[in-house]
Amino acid sequence: METIFTPSEAAAFVQLPPKRIYKELEYKVIPSMPLAPRLTFAALIYLRALKEVNFTFSVDYRVRLYQQLVEALEQQISTLEIAKFFTLHIDAIARELSDIITRFKAWEKRLVTDPNIMGGEAVFPETRLTVRHVGSMLERGQLPEVIREDYPYLSLEDLEFAHLYVRAYPSVGRPKKH
Repeated sequence: METIFTPSEAAAFVQLPPKRIYKELEYKVIPSMPLAPRLTFAALIYLRALKEVNFTFSVDYRVRLYQQLVEALEQQISTLEIAKFFTLHIDAIARELSDIITRFKAWEKRLVTDPNIMGGEAVFPETRLTVRHVGSMLERGQLPEVIREDYPYLSLEDLEFAHLYVRAYPSVGRPKKH
């Protein structure tokens, strides 16, 4: 996958806090574009692996691990032995991430963004319901079942991806005045 990702998108896809992504960039574990931080798919695989392992490694070790992972991807190696009893299944992580990203991008294309509807906010097709509203409800802990009672036309995928959407594309700046 040749796509590059913002730190917020990466955090959403790998299910890590954005702060963790920025720390990896700050410590130069993951190289970034010079002007704006952007991450490659290899970086997402590395971050997802870190989430699954849930150990705290030194910065030097994380740098080596990332470099080994990139080399393994370039050589199309599907597993990487990190330590005697620690093997990383790169292909499984890559497939999982690729699937979620592909499904999310296809879902996102179905959304409607029109300056005449809800100020240009992304809405679900044939509604005035913003994706951000639904995603924010989930972010605050609202149960999907409760949301579907109010909006029965939303699928479980709509809910899953609306939640991912608000994490990948957080609101910035001051709230709009109405």
